[in-house]
Amino acid sequence: MEKPYFPLFVDLSEKNILVAGGGTIATRRVDTLLEFAGRITVVAPKATGRIMQLSREDKICWIRDIYRRKMIDGADIVLAATDDHECNNQIAADCRAQGILVNTCHRKDMCDFYFPGIIRRENLVMGFSSGGQDHRKIKEIREKAENIFDQD
Repeated sequence: MEKPYFPLFVDLSEKNILVAGGGTIATRRVDTLLEFAGRITVVAPKATGRIMQLSREDKICWIRDIYRRKMIDGADIVLAATDDHECNNQIAADCRAQGILVNTCHRKDMCDFYFPGIIRRENLVMGFSSGGQDHRKIKEIREKAENIFDQD
C-alpha cells in the first residue's frame, strides 16, 4: 500500500512560491494559488496569455527565463510544471537538497505534496485529492460538491 498523504491547510499569504513553467498546468496552479498566496513567481521563457496578464497587473512576478538552481533560493514551495521532464526532475532534486517542498506535474512519486481540487466559499475551504491516482474522479466529485453548495 502506498503511503497516505495528510491533508494540511496552510497559511500561504507570506510564503514565497515559485512556479517553474508557463503553460496550461502552471496557469491552473497559479490561478488556484492566487486566492491564498501573496508572493507567486513564475519562471518560464514563454507563458500563456493569462500568466502575462497577471504579470502586467502585478498579481504575480513573471521571470522570462529558463529555470536555474539559484531561482529556488528563498522559496518556501516550488511547483515544477514545465513540459521538460528532465528539468522537472532537476527542480525536484534541487528542492530536496535545500529542504524545500516541491510538487512536480509529471511524476507523483517525486511530489512532497499533491495539488488538490479546491472549493472556496467565504470562510469554507475544501480540498479534494485522490493521492495522485484519479484526477478526473476528483474533478467530478468537486463539481458535485460545488453544485450542492451553490444550491444552498
